[in-house]
This record gives sequence, C-alpha cells and structure tokens, in this order.
Amino acid sequence: MTFSFGYSPWLLVLSLLLAGGITYWSYRTTIPALPTWWRWGLGSLRFMSLALLCFLLLEPVVRHLNETEQPPVLAVLIDNSRSMRVSGGVEDTSAQNTRDRLRSTLDAIREETPGTPRFFSFSQSLRAFSSFSVDSLTFDGTRSDHGAALQEVTDALQGQNLRGVALLSDGQYNRGRNPARVADRFSVPVHTVTVGDTTRRRDLQVRRLTTNDRAYVDTEVPIRALLGADDVGGETVTVSLRQDGTVLDSTGVELPPGTAELPVDLRYRPETAGLKQLTVLVSTVEGEATSRNNQRSVSQRVLENKRQVLVLGAAPSPSFAAVRRVLERDANTTVTARVPQTDGSFYGGPLPDTLSRYDVIVSAGFPSPAVPKSAVERISSTLDAGMPGLFLLDRQTDLEAWRSSFSEFLPVQPPSAPLRFTEAAVTPVEADRSHPVFQIEDTEIGLLRKLPPVAVPSSNWSPTPDATVLAEARRQTSSESAPALVVRRRAGQRTAAVLATDTWRWATLSSNLSAADPLWPGLISNLVRWAATQSDDRQVRVQPTTPTFQGDAPVSFTGQVYDESMSPVADATVEVTITDSSGTEYPLTMEPVGNGRYELSVETLPKGTYQYEATAKRADARLGTDRGQFSVGALRVEYQQTRADPVLMRQIAARSGGRNYTSGNVETLPTDLAASENFTATVATESSETELWRSSLLLIVVLILLAVEWTLRKRFGLA
Repeated sequence: MTFSFGYSPWLLVLSLLLAGGITYWSYRTTIPALPTWWRWGLGSLRFMSLALLCFLLLEPVVRHLNETEQPPVLAVLIDNSRSMRVSGGVEDTSAQNTRDRLRSTLDAIREETPGTPRFFSFSQSLRAFSSFSVDSLTFDGTRSDHGAALQEVTDALQGQNLRGVALLSDGQYNRGRNPARVADRFSVPVHTVTVGDTTRRRDLQVRRLTTNDRAYVDTEVPIRALLGADDVGGETVTVSLRQDGTVLDSTGVELPPGTAELPVDLRYRPETAGLKQLTVLVSTVEGEATSRNNQRSVSQRVLENKRQVLVLGAAPSPSFAAVRRVLERDANTTVTARVPQTDGSFYGGPLPDTLSRYDVIVSAGFPSPAVPKSAVERISSTLDAGMPGLFLLDRQTDLEAWRSSFSEFLPVQPPSAPLRFTEAAVTPVEADRSHPVFQIEDTEIGLLRKLPPVAVPSSNWSPTPDATVLAEARRQTSSESAPALVVRRRAGQRTAAVLATDTWRWATLSSNLSAADPLWPGLISNLVRWAATQSDDRQVRVQPTTPTFQGDAPVSFTGQVYDESMSPVADATVEVTITDSSGTEYPLTMEPVGNGRYELSVETLPKGTYQYEATAKRADARLGTDRGQFSVGALRVEYQQTRADPVLMRQIAARSGGRNYTSGNVETLPTDLAASENFTATVATESSETELWRSSLLLIVVLILLAVEWTLRKRFGLA
C-alpha cells in the first residue's frame, strides 16, 4: 500500500503548523476562564478538525497492489463445418459419427490439459462455449475460415493468460486469409490436430460450370461442365442438365483411371424468358467419399426473344446484300428485310403492320425516290417514338427525304448539295479506339485503314453537337478528312450513320488481308448491338449485387434514385418487397448512403428463384419503381474436398512455433504442454486507488468534531 497527495506534502506540514497556531491563540485564555484541562480538550477538538480538513484539501490517495496467479489458458478451436463429416473416411458421415470420432480426443484435452482449456467452435465465425459439451457440435457450417478464428480468439481471451491454441480441423479452408500466413505473426504457439483421412479417396464431383450470362428464348444454349474424377476409372456415369427437376439434356461419360478432369458439353433450348437456375447432376459411383458434390448450379437470364431488326434498303445492291448477310448470320438476331421496287411496293411484302416490336431499324440506303411518302412517314414516326436507328448511305438514297424526314434522328446534317461520291480510305479516330463499336474479336481496328477504298460523299456533312465521330474518310482528291462513322446518344435514343457506300468491298477481301476479315461483319454487328442497347434513364434503379447468391451469403442490393431532372435524391424512402416462388413476401427498406445511393442487406434466404419490386417515395410523392429477379443456389463448397490437408496443418504449427498432432498421437498434447517452458502460470498485479478526499466518512468526522466543539463552547458560554 502506498500513500500520496495531489499537492506537495510540505503544504500539509505548513497547514498543520498554522492549525496549531490558530488553536493555541484561540484557547490560551478564555472568557470566562476555564480549567486547563477543558482548554486542552476544546483545543484538541479544534486542532483535529482543522488538521483533518487540511489533510482532505491536499487530495490524499491510497494505492493498493493485489497480486493473483493466473493459470495458463489453452484455446481449443474446433472446426464445426460440414467438411469434417466427409473427411473422416466414411461416405456421408453424420454429425453424430463425427462427434463420436472426436469425443475421446476432446475429453482428454479437457480433463488432462494443465491450466484452463477454453473451447470454441468455428466455421464462418467463432463461437465460445461457456460450458463445453461434445454433443453441442453440429458440423453444419457452410464455410471454413481458419484465419479469422485465430484472429478472433485472441480478442475473445483478452486479459487472460493465453499460452497456446489447439486447432482441431481437417485443414480444408475456403474462406478468408490463408491460416498459415496468419500463423506467421501469431502471438502464441498453435498446436494443430489433423482430423480425418489424409489419403486420396474415390470421388466424383462437378467442379465448374461455364455458360453465357444471357440467352434468348428458343435459341440453343451450350453449357460446359468440368468433372473431377479420383480413382473411379472404368465407371460410366450419366451427366444431366436439369431445371426444377426437369431433365433438359443428358449424356453418358466413361471415366478414365486415376485422377483426371473431364469437360462435358450439354445443351438446352429455353422456352420462356426469365432467370433460370440450371443444375448439372452426375450419377453416383459406388464407394464415393460423398455424393453431395455431384451437382452444381448456375443462373442464366433468358431474354424474351432474339434481337428484332428491320433492314430497309434503297434498292437491290451488293452493299445491301452484304449488310443483310452479316445480320442474318448472328444467332441472336432475327432479320426482317424490305427492299423497294420501282412501282413503290417492296420485295418481301409490305412494311410490317407493327413497327414498334423491332429493337432497331437499319436504313441501308432507305429511302430511294421510289418509296411512297406514307412509308417514309411511318418510319419517321417510329424513330420519333424513340426507336434506335442505323443509317447507311447508298448511291440510290433520297437525300431530300433524309433532310426532311430523318434530320432529327441523324447524327449528322446532310448538305443541300446533290449527292455525289468520291473514292476514300476510312481511318478510325485514335481518341475513340476504345468505343464498344470498335471492340471486334480476332482482329484489330487499326486494320480499317488498310481496307479497300469506298465511296464517300464529295460534299461535307456536319456532325451534330452531341455526336461522336468514330472514323474519318480521307478523300483521294483532297487532304481534308470527312466524317465516315458517326454515333449519337440523345434523350435515351441511340443512332449511328455510316457515310460510305460500296462497303461490299470490305466483305470480299483478298488473301493478303485475311487478318481483317472479321472487321466488316464485326463492325455492323457491333453498331446494331450498340444502337439496340437502351440507355438507362430510369429514376429508380435497384438491382442485386449479383444475379446468383451462394447459399450462405446474405442477399444484398444497391440502388439509385433520381428526380425528373435526373438529379440524385438523398432523402427518399425506398421499399423493397422480395417474393419467393410460393408467394411469400419479405417487405424491407433500403438504407441511404448519400448522394442518392441506397443499400440493403438481407439475411440468407433458402435456395430458389425470387422476384423483387422496389418503390421510391419522397414524402407522399412516388418517384418510380424497379423490379427484377435473382436466385439463391445451394452451397456445396464444403463437399468439394473429401480428404484432410495435413500439409497446411503442419505449416500452421511450424510457423507459429507449435506442434502438429494426428488422431494417433494427440493424447501426448497435455503432457507436452506441461513440459513446455512457455505454458506456465503468470502473476497478475492489479492496482486500486482510494481517493480519501472524496470519502464522505472523513467529512462526517470533521463535522462531528466541529459540532462537539461548538456545543461545548455554548455550554461554557464562551465568546
């Protein structure tokens, strides 16, 4: 115990001398006179009260030091994930069988470990046991995060004498940091106990699925499954593609000996639009480690139909035929072609009754002077309603019709001069080489300048202020360049213009230009695809962060809200209703995160396909809605590895300064800990302080002393 003051102790000495002087001066003589012993008694009362008051004013503090012995603590981390069931050497091991395999090991650690064992289980997160029982382990965790468990246990036991960690696991981690790297800088030794069978086991699994994110109704879709086979050679299995229990395709596969990976191709033709959850299932093989990894799921968004394109020509010509041929070869495009005849009718029949069903209109020289004005007005009205358009100039193009009917939609302004052509080479604009129109597979857009010259207008065409020139034409008769390929986005509508004809020359290249063969078909396909892609001008945009969520992952959404002027709205209320296949609804509200952005995270949902609808309101005004789909797949990652990983477990032990054990020698762990110099008790010193100047008891004593003195003075009639 130690004693200290808030001020210098010399002040206390000075205060006591001053209190003694005041007391002596007060009671050296009294009126009336009192006997000496009464004067000494009253003086003592006053001196003690003044001395105690001075003592308290100097803020005295008493410090106590308490020493306690803390026994060493061993943190026992038990892998509680599903992989512990299948790594034990028995197919589809139950949780009870896994508990029985570990019971003797855990009982020995609990009863024989010197010091205090503290038990934890972990999978995705760490769980502490206040009173541990082997029967409380479920082995149903869908992920294994060893690194996080090691980091969290030090926080959980902060302030205790943690001297070591015993990690019981099969070593199969599938989430978080590599636990061997965590062990590099771990504060105490990690003693690993490898649980499960470490030998290669007979197993067949679906390791990966590959397919397009999007598909179209009534279009064949390929899906490739990668199978992993271990010691199942000579067996023949059936690989099937399923949706909601219905078999869409299947094939037989003969498995090779040893360890191998086999790609298997399956196909299906979707009949309806929407988000489809597809599952590839492989029939089981006798003696497999587990059959739970014999299937895998993937989601695919099926669009209503192929891209509908209306191609209108000026007259039968090689350029028109080349454009039509490119679009008809695209498996995701349905082409309707119309070419005017001299009498005003069309080859292929009249214009379709409903033009709004098309995704884009390609004017390949259309219209020519032979086209009736009513047909031109129908196309103009459709474009005016927001239909995307691609305009390709032709020798027969009625330039006056372009000026009068299409000038609002063209990304360039046609001149008033008559239409005449001259030869020119086309070159991409360097600043716009990264534009999506120029992203053509198997070739390089720079080869465009090496293609044969085409016919371009001899007069200048002026791009509109909001247009972008992607390629220029360099006329042979002039050093000046003119726009050859121009694109524009305006009010959600996309249009493009190719100001060149005789482009059929680019479709029939000589052998020395074979590297540029993909240029022309790729350019036309990209222009149609770019024009048909709708600009997102919705006021409310809410979407899941991924179309398919893993079985143990929370479902999350991001959202944006804008007003009519497309300015972000930060104070909206965004309500999201999730509906499952049975019609059950989950009403939720998104959280604002600033600048018109919103977020939502939902607890894990059962496997299936879900619909959602989001509605944004500001006060009582409705700003808009958005809706969509997402799916939740079954999580089988814990069944991908069917044997323990002793190498990783040895690395964790070695890097942290611990020892590695197996089920065969783990009984020596308590003995090794007892012999370890580091696994010892420590003496913890705790200090406590008592601030006497805050003590009410001493203040009461001062008051009592003063009260007794005052009472006696009154009794004796002292002045």
